[in-house]
Amino acid sequence: MNYEVTIGIPVYKAVDYIENTMESALNQTFDSIEYLIVDDCGNDGTIEVVERFQREHPRGKDIRILYNDSNLGVGMTRNRILDEAQGQYLYFLDSDDLIEPDTIYCLVEKAIANQADVVYGSLDKIDLINGCPTQSYILPDACLLSDDEMAFYAFRNYSSFQISICNCLMSHKFLLDSQLHFIDSAFWEDLAFTYEMVTRVRKAVLLSKITYHYLCRSGSLSHYQDREQLDKSEIIENVSVLDFLKRKSNMFIGKSFLSYYCYDLEMNSFYIVCYILKYYQRIVPTISKSEMHKVLWYPVNVWQILQFRHRRLQNLFFWGLSHLPSSLSLFFVRLLGKIKKVI
Repeated sequence: MNYEVTIGIPVYKAVDYIENTMESALNQTFDSIEYLIVDDCGNDGTIEVVERFQREHPRGKDIRILYNDSNLGVGMTRNRILDEAQGQYLYFLDSDDLIEPDTIYCLVEKAIANQADVVYGSLDKIDLINGCPTQSYILPDACLLSDDEMAFYAFRNYSSFQISICNCLMSHKFLLDSQLHFIDSAFWEDLAFTYEMVTRVRKAVLLSKITYHYLCRSGSLSHYQDREQLDKSEIIENVSVLDFLKRKSNMFIGKSFLSYYCYDLEMNSFYIVCYILKYYQRIVPTISKSEMHKVLWYPVNVWQILQFRHRRLQNLFFWGLSHLPSSLSLFFVRLLGKIKKVI
């Protein structure tokens, strides 16, 4: 069948949440939707719930299930969705999150009206770990219709934009033409994908309407840090994603968004080192000072920083921090981390 939209849901150990997620997806007011579910071998009963929906739900004929032969991780599973999707537009939904009944209708309407590569909705974040109040991230209603405008907005407004592959409707043709794929990482693969994607977008639309409910739950891949013992390899995998993105910086020399791009990556690196310093006793095996210092490496040179029109001083600071001796560099990180109350 030809569908206007594919909702892609990678599933892995989400048996307590998948029923609500599937119901929110199947309750869409928009008609032409393919539900592409990929089982990543969680073996906890999640896929059996999906199979029941396929048999019993009125839209069951639109549910297509693919089965990985082994556990590939969320990045490779999303790649399979990207390659197999039959819809003109692709929308990723995590297996423990929820969307509004008119989410797809609203996003498609804007995509068609503006011939957009991507349409982003607003979201709220529901904390199931600490019971904190729900946080809402509301975008402005805006059309970004010139080259690099989407990237400039995303990197300039990094903290409020909530860079994620979820809650955005993407033109499938745009994704294939751009040859975009997820890297093979268990952590931050969506960060790497979205960082690269927004630099390719020519036309984008932002919506102030909340279309997505993001559930922060204990045990999910995004929130592994609530464990008593932390695996060094998982932290290093996060660092490798930042390294991957830093190495791409030279591709964007002269671009208006580069100063924000570098600043955001360095802030992420700073927070990772703060995290290591805070939970140092829980990380196994230990992370050395030199390894922490390497996390802070800066991707462009001083002359290029001096050409920046934005965030010049902050980027110069991070460049200097990366060139200090490791002990002195980590002293300043710890001091700033305490001031920011993240250590």
